Amino acid sequence: MGLLDDLKKQAELVKTQQISQEALLEENVERVEEKMKRTFQYLNDLLKQLAVLKPVNPRVFSLPGLGDLKNLGFAESFIDWRKKRLNDRDHFDSINFFIRWGSSELLVIERDMPAAAQKVRDALFGYRLKFEEEEIKGQKGTATKWRFTSQSAVVTDVKIHAEHERGTLFITAKNLERMGIVDAFAVPAQEFDDALLEEFAKTLLGQPGTFRKYRVAPGARPA
Repeated sequence: MGLLDDLKKQAELVKTQQISQEALLEENVERVEEKMKRTFQYLNDLLKQLAVLKPVNPRVFSLPGLGDLKNLGFAESFIDWRKKRLNDRDHFDSINFFIRWGSSELLVIERDMPAAAQKVRDALFGYRLKFEEEEIKGQKGTATKWRFTSQSAVVTDVKIHAEHERGTLFITAKNLERMGIVDAFAVPAQEFDDALLEEFAKTLLGQPGTFRKYRVAPGARPA
């Protein structure tokens, strides 16, 4: 076999590999698109039902050193999507939605030292909780106590990103199970069927489920 014949065989192998990769990518793109569309339909319908039923989330959101937020009911939600151009067609790029949980109960925190009061102030700002601050003065007219009154509210903020090349749906969710924490999940598109969507919904509602097995480190992929 001569050099030219050898080069021809190598070129044919490269072409075959390229065709195979292109076919796999196209398959992934179509599968991810199908699952993103179904996911949006499911979640959009779910949020409409929650707006009617207004369930209470059984999850307790702990604020270390401050207290717990619990018995939070569904307050409101919003969902939308973004698309991008891929292969001369519009495809889902991301689904973004939030659920606001809240109650009429107030979280009251008192501190008697300026440094301790500042820590509470910083923590409440960090958790993005709306609060009022009252400065209680002693007989000499100087502050002796600080009282913080905060709303009991949590916003679960979720983004589902279409990873077309990988053939996966990558999900990031803040305040899903723990206050101030971002959880991330990577789900192969072929596994994201209606049964798994129900497991995802259970996680959103604070119920036991199997969706957590798809959890990954938040920095594993760009969100």
